[in-house]
Amino acid sequence: MKRIRFLSLALVAFLAGHGLPAARAVVTVGARDNIQLGGFFSQGYLYSSDNNFPTASKGGTWDFREMAVNVSTTLGSRVRVGGQVFAQTFGNLGDDKVILDWAVVDYNVAPALGFRAGRVKYPKGVYSEALDLDVVRPFVFLPGAVYSPVLRDFSASFDGAMVYGTLAAGAAGSVDYKAFRGDIPISPRKGVAEFYTNSGLYTAAGPAKLGMDSVTGAQLVWNTPVAGLKAAGAYSVFRNLSTDGPFAAAPVLRLPSNMDKFEWRTVSAEYTRGSWQFAAEWQRAYSDTLTYSAPPALPLVKDDSGWDGWYVSAARRLSDRFEVGAYYGNLKDRSTTLPGDNPRTYQHDTAISLRFDLNEHVLFKLEGHRIEGRYQTFNTPRIPNPAGAIRDTNHVIAAKTTLSF
Repeated sequence: MKRIRFLSLALVAFLAGHGLPAARAVVTVGARDNIQLGGFFSQGYLYSSDNNFPTASKGGTWDFREMAVNVSTTLGSRVRVGGQVFAQTFGNLGDDKVILDWAVVDYNVAPALGFRAGRVKYPKGVYSEALDLDVVRPFVFLPGAVYSPVLRDFSASFDGAMVYGTLAAGAAGSVDYKAFRGDIPISPRKGVAEFYTNSGLYTAAGPAKLGMDSVTGAQLVWNTPVAGLKAAGAYSVFRNLSTDGPFAAAPVLRLPSNMDKFEWRTVSAEYTRGSWQFAAEWQRAYSDTLTYSAPPALPLVKDDSGWDGWYVSAARRLSDRFEVGAYYGNLKDRSTTLPGDNPRTYQHDTAISLRFDLNEHVLFKLEGHRIEGRYQTFNTPRIPNPAGAIRDTNHVIAAKTTLSF
């Protein structure tokens, strides 16, 4: 309850953008009657059979929850402001720490042109701007091949500005565009640090510093003339993504690393027909400019880093209360010299989900996963999977209840 009260207080301090597509209340504050207040709270249970995902011990955990409060309002006919604070616990990640999730001022000149500035949701895939919205999908987890839950704090939003709009294309439908530039504050306590800690280059404490110069990108969404069908493409690049910390082989030495550019490329398609919804996405995360060194023990090394991921999914609404879904996701390490059939180089994730809506505000989800392969199964202090205990196959069960308002 203390955290929920803190969320409510933090909400007052952080105003911004475009609101959540969830149930919300319109309230009157002073003389204003167009302030929208919304949010959600979810509590779940996560069980992992053989490997930690991503808990500190095998078996089940209740350390699996999310909460958010958002508020927005309009100023005249063209300006909208608002914001959302968010907290999460995902095994040993998040720790219920309240963060500013998004916070923007949005000025819409016309349907074809708008501007957004502040902490803006990161457009990178058809679901990237709705990462935490349980109300819009049957799945507990979006497919990790494209939407890694460990990387949420690195790919949910950025600080900067965006230009956006919708362009009519006549008989070809329409095109939504977004172009942006900014940066993402990152720290050794965030999920992205697990990737560096897991590399074996740093001591168990991981990198002491992480940073970047900028992130720049764009996304196009084609709303095709076929009813319910849309396709999207996105590209973004980080400049000078850098780390520094104690070298694992000689902790008295520092090991700085740098990627001059780290790129995301995403291609997506979604088709909705009646009670069915189908989706498929492919994503490449890659850098061929990785350099690191720890002189005199380790001279300058030039390397590459990254992975390819894709998934296909299907969901069907069975009734007003029930929805089912399934997906298959595939992750592949691009930066290894190991043979392709080595379990360390791939991850295959098959998931089946059931959703039950108690009413318009409360829902329940149950989901099972069979995960084959060990790629991106971390061995770090927060997600320990020591070499002698890690398995090539893991089964995960996730149950989750969400209250939205």
